[in-house]
Amino acid sequence: MIGRVVLCVALACFAGTALAQEPACTFYKVDTNTLQISKDAGGDRFIDALFDGDVACVTSKTNVKGVEWGFVAGKLESLKKVTAVNGWTPLQRLKPISAADAAALLAAATPTAAPSSNSPSGPAASKVPATTPNTAAAAAAHPEDVLHFDQPVPFGPYPVNGHSLKDLTNSVPMFSPVEGLDDKLWKKKCSSCHQWNKDSLCKQALTYLRAPKDVLRIQHPFGGTLKVALMRWARSGCE
Repeated sequence: MIGRVVLCVALACFAGTALAQEPACTFYKVDTNTLQISKDAGGDRFIDALFDGDVACVTSKTNVKGVEWGFVAGKLESLKKVTAVNGWTPLQRLKPISAADAAALLAAATPTAAPSSNSPSGPAASKVPATTPNTAAAAAAHPEDVLHFDQPVPFGPYPVNGHSLKDLTNSVPMFSPVEGLDDKLWKKKCSSCHQWNKDSLCKQALTYLRAPKDVLRIQHPFGGTLKVALMRWARSGCE
């Protein structure tokens, strides 16, 4: 009990120090396979993603059209490391936890093996294999979060929302993959340039899980929503 109290106090003090420019943290546990982080409250411009079991530091809240959103200042990687997030997400897929529970989760989240020199580092890397579906995550997936290859994506703006990954891989993109590229070179079906199938798309989706913030910062012909959908699909086991 004493040890847990010490961990709790250390975590609270550390989080306050690491996020010194922010108000005090309220700790939350991510309670969904893939949690989209938006630039603005109520927005759909995604800048990052968190995953089931991650510990988030929420520093403010607001209500947008009847939905409560929280500002995620950072993700606690360990008892000694906080990664800045600085984005908004609906709070219904976050579970409030105490500092003691947050400390216990972080203490238990030690990697089972050191990553190789060619492997990405961090929590996402330890959760996601290089080229195969995360079957452990799929087994523990929230049923409502499971996304299938031929199932319509239920979030985000048109044209991703309402269309399946299978359909989108053989449709015409909304944006140029390279700024300034002549319309004639990119306004055609994706299949004319890429030979996507379920397996190759799964491998691509798994690479997105390793560094969501870096991935979502780069423009995609279908916008960030498709990348988030691919992450959720990969976390569901690429079925």
